[in-house]
Amino acid sequence: MLHTAMTVGTAILFFKKLGMSCNREFFPYGAGIILLGISTVLTDSGFLVVFNWAGIMLLFMAGMVRCFCGEGEWNFFSYLKMIVMMGIKTVVFSFHIFNLKDLKKGGREGEKEEEKREKMRSVLVGIVIAFVLLIVIFPLLASSDRVFAAIFENIFQMPENLHISSVVVIVCMTLFGILIIYGVFYAFAAGECCPKEGKRRNYEAVTGITFTGMIAAVYVLYCFVQVYVLFLKNDGGLPEGMTYAGYAQEGFWQLLFIGMINFVLVISVVYSFQKNRILDIILTVICGCTFIMTISAMYRMFMYVRVYHMTFLRILVLWFLILNLVMMTGVVIFIYKKKFSLFRFVTAAVSCGYILLSFLHPDYLAVSYNIGTMEKMTAADAVYMISTSSYDAAPALAEIHVEELDYSDGLYTERIVENELRHYFRRARQDDEKRTIREYNASVWRAAQVSPWKES
Repeated sequence: MLHTAMTVGTAILFFKKLGMSCNREFFPYGAGIILLGISTVLTDSGFLVVFNWAGIMLLFMAGMVRCFCGEGEWNFFSYLKMIVMMGIKTVVFSFHIFNLKDLKKGGREGEKEEEKREKMRSVLVGIVIAFVLLIVIFPLLASSDRVFAAIFENIFQMPENLHISSVVVIVCMTLFGILIIYGVFYAFAAGECCPKEGKRRNYEAVTGITFTGMIAAVYVLYCFVQVYVLFLKNDGGLPEGMTYAGYAQEGFWQLLFIGMINFVLVISVVYSFQKNRILDIILTVICGCTFIMTISAMYRMFMYVRVYHMTFLRILVLWFLILNLVMMTGVVIFIYKKKFSLFRFVTAAVSCGYILLSFLHPDYLAVSYNIGTMEKMTAADAVYMISTSSYDAAPALAEIHVEELDYSDGLYTERIVENELRHYFRRARQDDEKRTIREYNASVWRAAQVSPWKES
């Protein structure tokens, strides 16, 4: 959380140093970055932690592009291309910190500046070499003489659970962060981020009308089947031997990918082909069919959940389907309003949607939903949730009453389930006790507090 706040603060100071007044433009991105940092402290889900950091980096790059490149007449793919290019340049320019040669000035002033830069570079290289060597030398010296080791222990007063290896990791991560931040600022300050809008190819609209019309016709037929069989529940339209439940439980993965394909297809056609009213209508039909397909996929998923219950992955699928509906709404607006900033709309939708998801804790939602909707939870269901859930789900798992579970399948006994729960909360307490202030995690702390068993 502190790292994200420092990153945003550093960016604002950087803008001020360059005389740029873009704090207002960067504010939404900075707010999203800080919220993701807070979410990382509040969750124990490895999936959310990884994607929180990925989201932080993407939001930071998008914010920098917004400030340095401005609005321009960029299209959706130009924004993506620029973020990828600046990401690559960030890695390359990160190593320029070891080569401080800049634009040379003429005369004595230029020579003096060059001498200063050369001295700074020499000192910096010397510090790096000394640091690398001390990583190996210092632990050896400390382990060879207790008096020498005691001197530094008294100076730094390290906690018992903070070893020299932890210090090395912290320092290395800090240096890595400095290099990356330096690379980002160097890449954008180099002045190579310019809104160079590529010329539209303006292919003949007839071509677009032809192939999109054929695709739209297939989609309309498919959507008719969805309405007739799935939504109106006309069992007579099912193939022989297939039940309605079986029909409803299949196909949502395919529809998920088709929704993604349609999103890319529509905006590609808008950018590539000449403006045409008929083409716009056909694209709108494709978007409308995408809405029906997405709702169909959601309906199928809910039917699947009723039988096989809720999981982390199924919540992610439902979240993405809802997000796809929002993004396709933006695409419909973009079809008729070319000045509509689709990239910024999608960025806002994805960012807000993901931040909301990360704060809701899908593990907790899945477990609490299952506990609240199952008429009789089996021991196998309980063990599965305990073994697959992060500490985010601890408040819900603490509500499981072992004696009320269904043990009729004979897979688990009451003693086994209770031991699984005890082990889950025991690990939470042990994990919380060994964490330092720097490693504090609210989800782990909460899991240790809500444990029904307080013994060690």
